[in-house]
Amino acid sequence: MSSQRIEGEKIRCVGRKVSKPRLIHQSGRHRAIEIFVEGRPARAEVVRVWRVLKS
Repeated sequence: MSSQRIEGEKIRCVGRKVSKPRLIHQSGRHRAIEIFVEGRPARAEVVRVWRVLKS
């Protein structure tokens, strides 16, 4: 099984089965939610592209 990564500000996933949301810790005090989507096939697409804002 190969894993592929997509990155974006907003990602939409479509599948037949979704796992229970789980809180995970990112760098520093940041928190994120992790879910697993299963399907035949499970699909994910970037709705809003990630961008870096200059200050």
